[in-house]
Amino acid sequence: MNSTTPKTTTEHRKFPDDVILALHEADVTATCLPVQIDEKDWQAGFFYVMDPKAPCLKTATGEKNKTLQGPYAVGLDADLHEHEKGTMIELGFEIHTPIEPCKAIMLFLTGHTSVHFDALKLLSKQEAIPLFMGDEYCNILWQQWIPVNDAFRNGLTGLMDESVRRDALIRMSGHYDPDQVFADTLAQRKLV
Repeated sequence: MNSTTPKTTTEHRKFPDDVILALHEADVTATCLPVQIDEKDWQAGFFYVMDPKAPCLKTATGEKNKTLQGPYAVGLDADLHEHEKGTMIELGFEIHTPIEPCKAIMLFLTGHTSVHFDALKLLSKQEAIPLFMGDEYCNILWQQWIPVNDAFRNGLTGLMDESVRRDALIRMSGHYDPDQVFADTLAQRKLV
């Protein structure tokens, strides 16, 4: 997916059009997609649409904030879901915003679409992950870099290797069904 972030200027900034489209088509509020920032190398970026009722978006007088004041600590975790019909990698993050943290989970089917695999591959090599937080209209409220260490990158590489191996065996058995894996994972996590 060819996405670029808007240039840093004083004008109104939004998520890239490709990211907005992907969020709306999937009906999700968080995604990780390959992006090219300021015409540099491709990287995987996190895009998070904040709930309009998030406590950190309210001022002391109860009015809605137009921007956020970071940077924020961000916790990351990753897990492998082994299903009889395929494998899914779950990547979660928690942004420690004031009052209460904002949380998101992103699900990746490495054998189903190249965008998922490409994003994970980029994440496994990056020193830092760009995080873009936006309002319900995908206007950028805050952006920052999340530093990641070797342990995170190596762990993600291990999950990807295991996912690719498992999915290859499941494909050979003729039972690979990524749509079923996705639906069952969502139902199991009570996300639907």
